[in-house]
Amino acid sequence: MKRLFLAIAPNAAQLAQLTRLQASLDKQGRLVPRDNLHMTLAFLGQCSEDQQEALCDTLDRLAHQRRLPTFEVTLNTLDHWLKPKIICLKGVARDPRLISLFDLCQGLAQQLGLHTSEHSFTPHITLMRKAKVLPEFKAPSLTLSGNALHLYHSQSSEQGVQYKVLASWPLRQSE
Repeated sequence: MKRLFLAIAPNAAQLAQLTRLQASLDKQGRLVPRDNLHMTLAFLGQCSEDQQEALCDTLDRLAHQRRLPTFEVTLNTLDHWLKPKIICLKGVARDPRLISLFDLCQGLAQQLGLHTSEHSFTPHITLMRKAKVLPEFKAPSLTLSGNALHLYHSQSSEQGVQYKVLASWPLRQSE
């Protein structure tokens, strides 16, 4: 069983902007490593090989049919979520293509008997874990363009959690 999730990775310029933002945060928690920065669309939980294969087969088919849409979302609000103790850069899902992709990912998880979110979708990128307080400054605006959907494997190690991309699918403009 593997702990999996579907997410969008920032590009190099966006990663540079996010790491600059992280550097300006007070050291009131643990920064998420640069290679782990992402925007989750579906946390799938523990998946069997059969579930992973069925998920990949379905996403292969949807990508081939050009049914995985590209999107844009602006993340421009720094927030402190008390329950998970994180600081994140969040935005509002206004692009209907992003909402459609989120719904599709959640629907696939449900069809395969995997974990689905109980919360409404808030697009965000976690910057810090075990955060105690929210620093008082205005966050810069970051526009995230979704160009590929990635299946990640969350692996715990002595160095901390590492996210490994197992598969990727291109997001395309609908025709």
